[in-house]
Amino acid sequence: MPEDIPFDIQIEVINLLPLKSLIQFRSVSKPWKSVIESSDFIADYTVRCRDQPHHLLIRYRNMSFTDVYVSIADNDSFPPKQGFPYCSHFVNQLEDSTVVGTSYGLVCVSGYYGGPCKCCLREMIVLWNPSIRKSVGIAVPNGLIVSSNFGFGVCPGTSDPKIVKTNKNVTWQVEVFNLSSGVWRISPCNPSDKLVAFKSPQSHVDRFIYWLGVTSGDTGIIIISFDFLSEEFGEIHLPVTLAFQDPEELYLFKRIDSLVVLNETIVDEKYEVWMMENGISKSFIKIFTVNMPNELYTSSVPLEFRRNGEIMMAIDDTDDVNKLVVYDPLSEHINEIWINGRNSSLNVSLYTKSLILLDQKDTLFNEEMSI
Repeated sequence: MPEDIPFDIQIEVINLLPLKSLIQFRSVSKPWKSVIESSDFIADYTVRCRDQPHHLLIRYRNMSFTDVYVSIADNDSFPPKQGFPYCSHFVNQLEDSTVVGTSYGLVCVSGYYGGPCKCCLREMIVLWNPSIRKSVGIAVPNGLIVSSNFGFGVCPGTSDPKIVKTNKNVTWQVEVFNLSSGVWRISPCNPSDKLVAFKSPQSHVDRFIYWLGVTSGDTGIIIISFDFLSEEFGEIHLPVTLAFQDPEELYLFKRIDSLVVLNETIVDEKYEVWMMENGISKSFIKIFTVNMPNELYTSSVPLEFRRNGEIMMAIDDTDDVNKLVVYDPLSEHINEIWINGRNSSLNVSLYTKSLILLDQKDTLFNEEMSI
């Protein structure tokens, strides 16, 4: 860009560029690179891109027992004939990996890491931005002792990724990691002692992480929330219709910016979809029912909602292979996707593109604690 153009005008032009161009144009000049990689620019860009086109990151295990990640656009041309493959140095080194959640373009993956020799596996978290192909590894405190429950999200406004780790011995212990600080710290806020266990996966809506929680006593199943800003836990009580179901028959998702609970009704061979209204405890309304064909129902598992409200599901193809399908609740039509994976390996996460991690090096944070 000509040097006689005022720099503030240049910045306005930069703000209009798509993500791919921003990555490339860092080489135009040092001032441009400095602006594009600044934390303020990344935070502003993240907010602006919130309503940009969405994508589905799909993980599956192929016949060689290798985890594969592909991205497909969640638009009117869905489903495409192929996807774009992605990989991460840190994610590829994890054993027994699990997708914790996605937020503002970042994917959080947990698993076990043993270094080049794989002689001493320990818990590790990887934050990964597939759009800019960057990732950071985060060692988990006491990762050799016990498996943990994790929650993940990006704080609105600051674009600072945050991880919350919970373990229970006699009482709950909570540890929090902010990428901006690079250290774990013990949180004074704990969930209620009546909570026995978290049921993964999580769901992330606005400034909250949500999990289904199994409790002792007569409370049944509840929803546990974690506020990114106050770092306090909350409880949302489900209607009796849902609270005393088998936890394995309930699923928690985000659907079009609202929290929903899927209730698997085995007797009737269907899924009921309940939406929480305005975040009010016990204020749930059943919005539709998924009527699966009898031959598919017993082998189906809901995975994620598309942006338009359709449900991505895994269905058994053979004893060892699942196939990916999408269910349209309006037409009740099931459309097969071209992706097949080994049994129980399919995972689908909705995400948007962002610049978060652009200012980070591919690095591994140690288990340093801040008390």
